[in-house]
Amino acid sequence: MYKWTGVGFVAFFVLSIFFNRNLRWMATFSHELTHTIVSLLLFRKIHSFSAGTGNGEIYTSGNSHTMIFVDLAPYCLPIFTYILLAIRMMLMPDMLMYFDILIGISIGFHTFCFWTQTGSYQTDINNHPLFYSFLYIWTARLFNLTVILLSYWHSKNVFTAIWYVISNIWQKFQYLYTYMSWT
Repeated sequence: MYKWTGVGFVAFFVLSIFFNRNLRWMATFSHELTHTIVSLLLFRKIHSFSAGTGNGEIYTSGNSHTMIFVDLAPYCLPIFTYILLAIRMMLMPDMLMYFDILIGISIGFHTFCFWTQTGSYQTDINNHPLFYSFLYIWTARLFNLTVILLSYWHSKNVFTAIWYVISNIWQKFQYLYTYMSWT
């Protein structure tokens, strides 16, 4: 299971040598698509979507309080990996090897996107105080990494893994609150 994901991860970086120009367009497209998906999940209306090689934009309407979730989503949410993990739980066991290679490719792609797109020069990140933007991004990346690893190591489906991580975080906050209220 892990080795096929690793094969896909390495395969992505080998293939990226040959498809560099298309990769830049795909990175921009996935960036804008992630903004769009998170906007839709937060019940925002999408007015326009465009993605070119190196630049793109979406226009939405909605609540400005949800803006940080929309603005910073592409820097921390591996959307294709989550989609593939959701599909993976419906596959027959003999198909998992091939699908794990695809998941490894998607993890490689998102690693490339996170590495090349995350920086203080990004207007999405500059819309908020830099400390909070980077704190949010790294916290969300840690959360997503934990969910992905749980999906593999504990053979949980992605939805159970998300619930497991959230419930454990909630338990830690309750423990911390109880500990702080006693002192």
